[in-house]
Amino acid sequence: MSAKHHNLLVDQNDSEKKDDLIHDNPHKKEKLRLYLGYAPGKTTALNGVALRALGAGLKIKLILFSKCPETTSESKIYQIFKAQFPNYFDYFFAGTSRIREDESFRFFGDPDGWTLEDQLKLDQGIRQLTKDISSGEYDLICVDELTDLLYHKEQRVTEKIAKPIFQNIHSNTTIIVTGHLCPDWLCDLASTVIEGKASKHYKGYTKGIEW
Repeated sequence: MSAKHHNLLVDQNDSEKKDDLIHDNPHKKEKLRLYLGYAPGKTTALNGVALRALGAGLKIKLILFSKCPETTSESKIYQIFKAQFPNYFDYFFAGTSRIREDESFRFFGDPDGWTLEDQLKLDQGIRQLTKDISSGEYDLICVDELTDLLYHKEQRVTEKIAKPIFQNIHSNTTIIVTGHLCPDWLCDLASTVIEGKASKHYKGYTKGIEW
């Protein structure tokens, strides 16, 4: 996350403040929100918002980059939700497995970190995102693990391609995007930017908790 974007700190005990910086307009529809940082919990937060939105009767679409159903435990729940609420819930996986046969993780910088299959799935995801964002069909679109694909030098998706997508969000739709690092231009477009920080971490990844 860019250094010029800082966390919003609100002192809940400060009774002298006349304006609540977070809840100043409960009826205002948000366009773009970002969950960033290296702390665990971004996808968990995304899934939580999707669950809340579904309970509120909103129509939801999840687009998950750099992930596939086989290595994402919640994909089983997505299947159930889609079958149970076909008019309110949908999802699209725009990634391949990043877990090798020896169970090591395939990082982007590794020799096998980015394959033709990865690129094809990414292209499919961007086309799906472009269509869904401008359609107005969904009240909420949750986009997981995209910001790093826009940020790094490789720029799997260039600003020239990605920026117009987010500049054309339909008025009916709110977008939430997650990732570790994020380009400045996307932070500038967002109305809320939340950066997580882990004070301690046990350095493990437990199935059912982290993935």
